[in-house]
Amino acid sequence: MTRIILLTACFITLLSCNDGDVLVTELHFPETLQYCEGNTDLIVYSIKESPYESLSIKLPISDKDNLTSVISPSPTTTLSSTNTFNYRSYTGDPSAIFCNSLPPTSPSILTNYEATSGTVKFTTTLIEDDNDGIPANLEDDNTDGDNNHLTNPRDTDNDGVPDYLDSDDDGDNVPTANENPDPNGDGDLSDALNTDGTDQPNYLDPDDDNDGTITRYEDTNGDNDPTTDITDPTIGPDYLNANATTSTINDIYRNHTKTQSHTCVITIIDAILINSVTFEELIYENRDLGIINTTDTNFSYEVLFN
Repeated sequence: MTRIILLTACFITLLSCNDGDVLVTELHFPETLQYCEGNTDLIVYSIKESPYESLSIKLPISDKDNLTSVISPSPTTTLSSTNTFNYRSYTGDPSAIFCNSLPPTSPSILTNYEATSGTVKFTTTLIEDDNDGIPANLEDDNTDGDNNHLTNPRDTDNDGVPDYLDSDDDGDNVPTANENPDPNGDGDLSDALNTDGTDQPNYLDPDDDNDGTITRYEDTNGDNDPTTDITDPTIGPDYLNANATTSTINDIYRNHTKTQSHTCVITIIDAILINSVTFEELIYENRDLGIINTTDTNFSYEVLFN
């Protein structure tokens, strides 16, 4: 849960507190934000129950790019009469209100505070995973002795993509995940599939059957997938059959895939929420509204042959 602290400025003409008093209010909202998009607007919101309340921002649709763009300095949007920040309370669950082109007639809004000045900041980070079933820390030879796969990482096939981000570590056009690097999923790679029983296991071996024809070249039909070329069905694909040695030059890598997870922290800076009925002010000073997580589990990208 995210704890939001609001400073409430009271006015003696409207409320029963001394002029200039500042009250501290805590609002507990879920840390993970929701969002939906229309033709021109991006709505970011968080809902809490007991009682039902919401924090929401209406932003230009172009701000959706900020959820997945790692930029320094962090991009910002200025609140205005059209880009507003709201705190509301309701008579019931408002979940259907935000992403519905025809909002329901209920629940009713009990209170509405709106900020039309201030700043929204987007701080986005990217976490990448090659989905090959091997933990990143095990995809590094640690030649620099720092036990950190991010520095001087291993790149088995020298394609410019380090193994911990490479869905095909040995560049043979058979994805690492399909070469049984960890058959029983216990994190111990000592039992990785090694068809030819020599040198490297299949996921690091450019010639899996040790027949003198590298796996990438055992692609007679030219579809960039050695698993579909089968001379002897009783043995399997030619790249695992030492008796099948036909070589077809293919120096094109099939597209790689990986997961891209973006985490965007949305911060509200110097916003004053004003109740249009009572003119009560809620001061929202430089606080994180919450986090939006987006994940693309099959991000595909081209790797050029060196």
